[in-house]
Amino acid sequence: MGPVIAPDERMGEPWCAIIAALLCVLTTACNRLDHELQQHREKFESLAASAEFIGDAWLSGSTSGTYTATALSQTFLLVEKERARLASTPDALIDRRGAELSDSAEALARTIASLLDDVRGVDAPAVRQRLAAVPFAPPKRYGRNR
Repeated sequence: MGPVIAPDERMGEPWCAIIAALLCVLTTACNRLDHELQQHREKFESLAASAEFIGDAWLSGSTSGTYTATALSQTFLLVEKERARLASTPDALIDRRGAELSDSAEALARTIASLLDDVRGVDAPAVRQRLAAVPFAPPKRYGRNR
């Protein structure tokens, strides 16, 4: 271990002020990143819930294939837009939590694209299977009654 550098006694309070200011800046930066990551997570959770709702509506016959495909396409675009916002800050992707969030967001986009393909192919079993594993969504069970 290298030498420990102690503040010079002649520096007095300015040294303490510099340390306090540095700690404040670092704490603020960490809190800001935490807040930004939480906002991105909430947005992805909301978009995942939208995709589930749209898929459920199609499975129940409440929406047409055309309407469902349009709604899923729009949800996909919103996920991609949010992913771009997340990736626009290097610090967010350097942070382990941000990198994992980005990976999960990519999985959400792929899932929505696959749902869109399944709806276009009128493949209800595939839609059920994908809805059971939507990233960011709380776990659900899709039973035989659907």
